[in-house]
Amino acid sequence: LKHYAQGVVYSVKTTQELIREVRDDGYCRIPTALTPSQIRSSLDLVLQWLEKMRGKQATTVPYLNQNQPMLYNLQNKDARFLELLFSNEQGQAVLRHFLNDEWYKQIPSGEANYLMRSYLARSSSGALPMHIDSFVPYRGDHVIIMQYAIVLEDMNEEKGCTVIVPGSHKSGTYVTQEDRNKAIPVIAKAGDLLIWDSRIWHGTTENTTDLSRWVLIATFARWWIKQAFDIPKGLPTSIYETLTNNQRAIMGYCSTPYADETQGIDMKRGYDGIAPSSPSG
Repeated sequence: LKHYAQGVVYSVKTTQELIREVRDDGYCRIPTALTPSQIRSSLDLVLQWLEKMRGKQATTVPYLNQNQPMLYNLQNKDARFLELLFSNEQGQAVLRHFLNDEWYKQIPSGEANYLMRSYLARSSSGALPMHIDSFVPYRGDHVIIMQYAIVLEDMNEEKGCTVIVPGSHKSGTYVTQEDRNKAIPVIAKAGDLLIWDSRIWHGTTENTTDLSRWVLIATFARWWIKQAFDIPKGLPTSIYETLTNNQRAIMGYCSTPYADETQGIDMKRGYDGIAPSSPSG
């Protein structure tokens, strides 16, 4: 199948083809996953919130995020960021295939039982060193963490695009900076969606232009992996109320730890275990 957008011809891949690409190469690209209207409104929101948060973010920034324009916790900023995140069913199907726990019976079969670790916006400046996002390398077919990147501005080698070593998610080893010479650039247009296995060796090129290169990056993980922020406690009620029960589960509301055994014990809970409102008020 062929798809035409902005004068460019794209091959439309089936979900199974995308799953095979992630399994074999460690990543896939879904072209034109967003409409031009979604791209414009999302980029406007990022820039508005970047200005609102200026000087308010903690100075203890992880090494890989230093000296990069960043906006954290998009889920707390505007409900439209989450609408965008859940808008592409093909991308969500890829996540369910790799991250769902088949033994998690409390959430209906066919619905997501993974959770979101973090959701941020990043532009490009200096080249990111080669790294993995899975904390540890390992061999095997069971993926535990994946990145889901929504491209808001064209990315190419001059603007600081992602570079990736296809198949490196199967290596079972950490990447070295010498491995950059094996990497290929991932060229993408505004509106594309990139998904990768967090074990894959990747980095970015340096942005040598005066232009920004904004991308929204959500990290999704198996339900038992710790979230980067306390998302259930931080989510505003006004945004919480826009979500479906399954989207609330993805935010972590079905697997938050209890304070002690008097409150509860089961870490794998269904929708009946979701609190009626967000704790943050």
